[in-house]
Amino acid sequence: MDNKTIDNIVWWIPFKKLRNSVREYLLEINNLNNKLYQINDKINITERSMCDNYIDLYAKIRKLTPQGYIDFIDIDIVRHCNLNCYSCNHFSQLAKQEYYNIEIFENDIKRLYELSNGLIKKFHILGGEPLLNKNCKDYFYLVRKYFKNSSIWLITNGILLPKQDESFWLSCQENNVEIHPTKYPIKIDWDNIKRICSNYNVILSFFNDENVLKESVKTILNLDGTSNIFDNFTNCYLANNCLNLSDGKLFTCGLPANINAFNSYFSMNIKVTEHDYIDIYKAKDYNEILQFLAKPMPFCRYCDITKWHGIGRWETSKRNIEEYID
Repeated sequence: MDNKTIDNIVWWIPFKKLRNSVREYLLEINNLNNKLYQINDKINITERSMCDNYIDLYAKIRKLTPQGYIDFIDIDIVRHCNLNCYSCNHFSQLAKQEYYNIEIFENDIKRLYELSNGLIKKFHILGGEPLLNKNCKDYFYLVRKYFKNSSIWLITNGILLPKQDESFWLSCQENNVEIHPTKYPIKIDWDNIKRICSNYNVILSFFNDENVLKESVKTILNLDGTSNIFDNFTNCYLANNCLNLSDGKLFTCGLPANINAFNSYFSMNIKVTEHDYIDIYKAKDYNEILQFLAKPMPFCRYCDITKWHGIGRWETSKRNIEEYID
């Protein structure tokens, strides 16, 4: 309480000396109480800081610790996209029309099953925009053919969902495929899409919060390749978290898997070496893959993770290299 409040409390005391003594006593209590609040605030700030530091340390240790199984794998069945997103970290707005060959895809899925004995928790079928692949539904059958218990998520911008025929929806239903759209600030009749999903008993759950629209993130690269590999790997939210399967190669993130589109469009030569991925046909067992994924890759030197940042809104790309440099 403030001095005015204290004065309002003691004004009625008829004896001045007593009134002043009570006022001083209340002021002393008030000062002590304020100090206790300050101490408590400092303790809370310290606790929050310690908690944040612990979470950050845990995340770094986890990245560098081989896990017991793979949580999820991203698979781009399409390189290109029907949206033109600013600074896309899959470089889809720069990519030419390209699809994951379905025969190679089946061989890769089969090999992953042989190595893991089916112990992969989840598959993300994405791109680019996966629904640009007219055979999208067939990829669902192939994943489910080998991985009976794994989750299968279709990650899509949703634009083409209303145009899918019954065979697509039946494939989602039969293979227990969940649809997880990202919500962009574009006009889409989501109520209609929800009705269709409900009619076919297909789970629809937004990849992010349904009430939060997609924002653009500036993916800054270090074109000189001079970044600290270890620091980038341990601080990156993608590394050893968003694994990417591409033509028999398993990457710890999607950037090196898709960098060819960037190189081709801007006539650059960011190199991907045999140390940036593990060849699933050369890996002797699941443990070797898990060990590999927990190590920084040489490609990490081309990222400038500390400068990656959201720009507060979703923007379309002008397809200029400034979107990827500081």
